[in-house]
Amino acid sequence: MLSVPRIVVGTSRIGSVLPDALVSSAARRRTLAQLDALVEAGCTAFDLAASYQVGGTERMFGHWLRASGGRDRLFLIGKGAHPYPVVVPNRLTGPALQADLDASLERLGIDAFDLYLLHRDFPGTPLEPVVEVLARAKAAGRIRAWGVSNWTHPRIQVLATLAASAGLAPMAASSPHFSVVDWVRAPWSGSVSIAGPGQREARAFYREAQLRVLAWAPLGSGFVSADPPAAQRIYGSPSNFERRRRIHALAGKLGATPAQVALAYLFHQPFPVSAVVAASTADKMRHNLKAESIRLSQDEIRSLEEEL
Repeated sequence: MLSVPRIVVGTSRIGSVLPDALVSSAARRRTLAQLDALVEAGCTAFDLAASYQVGGTERMFGHWLRASGGRDRLFLIGKGAHPYPVVVPNRLTGPALQADLDASLERLGIDAFDLYLLHRDFPGTPLEPVVEVLARAKAAGRIRAWGVSNWTHPRIQVLATLAASAGLAPMAASSPHFSVVDWVRAPWSGSVSIAGPGQREARAFYREAQLRVLAWAPLGSGFVSADPPAAQRIYGSPSNFERRRRIHALAGKLGATPAQVALAYLFHQPFPVSAVVAASTADKMRHNLKAESIRLSQDEIRSLEEEL
């Protein structure tokens, strides 16, 4: 089974869509210092994607990698084949995936990803060409393991069957939305969640398959700890407000932070879970990393899951 750190740093806010020449030296220094601080805090896994900041995240991360020389100590996740909204709604094709992988490795200045994910599904598109690209990349050592992001479990099963027929190593991970709070509406088109009472069947699939989940937005985009307006539009339901109250009460009882309790809930699932937490201050990430040591009872877990 693929070994992935429990906490993975989400990098979508790092870097800029602007060309490097237009990014100020002060902004670059702040970002490089932030990445240094995250590693010093104990973070070793980073979630990247060709689409983040239209390649700007990978360019900035690549600058930092070359300056720090710390590639061997890190677990790097890449993602490709994300659609270009309106312009190219389907990029789940062999050529698009190959182009994204090539460009990502070049921007980062690395030889291989530890894990590479298909960023978005496009139901109905032929999957054989995509499997061929993944198989070639795996054989060439350019990806060490592969998986998907925002795919439903029935489509994962279809893809897994095709991969097995092609002799490709089994899928190592899937990255859906997963949190103790369920969304009221999806934040982006094509997003897939396994949170909440409506997704019990999906979670049963992961339990049976023991497929690792890389949970994005595990803290409800800030909803768990506070109440930012953007998060309330996605998570603002009576059940979620009550869950948040219980999270805060349990955090007080355990001497933990609400974020630590929400992360610990994920780590107590009957299938392996790593949490992709947006890059923040090093102090916050130090607290997040401690969530793995928090133990929740079955009664506490049930209390967090209960509906109104």
